[in-house]
Amino acid sequence: MISFASIATASLDQLTDELGAAGWDSSQKNDRSAREAVARLAYETQGPFDLCDSETNDVLRKATEDETVGSVCAGPEGHILVAGRRCYVAE
Repeated sequence: MISFASIATASLDQLTDELGAAGWDSSQKNDRSAREAVARLAYETQGPFDLCDSETNDVLRKATEDETVGSVCAGPEGHILVAGRRCYVAE
């Protein structure tokens, strides 16, 4: 299984290979849709992950599936806004 931290930078081939190996639909044609699918796969098989404050790195609570996908799709830093607070999702 690809590491959670690697999903944001993995290639389309790596992402679709990961989905195929898990028996999930691996017919995505672009990086974003494949990244979303692998983030959902990771959440289902490894999560839930922690939602952390971007300024203090404090764990706020467990992240939702949608927050996990949003953080992965936000790029390597993974910053998203949750209730007006800058956060990221981490293992």
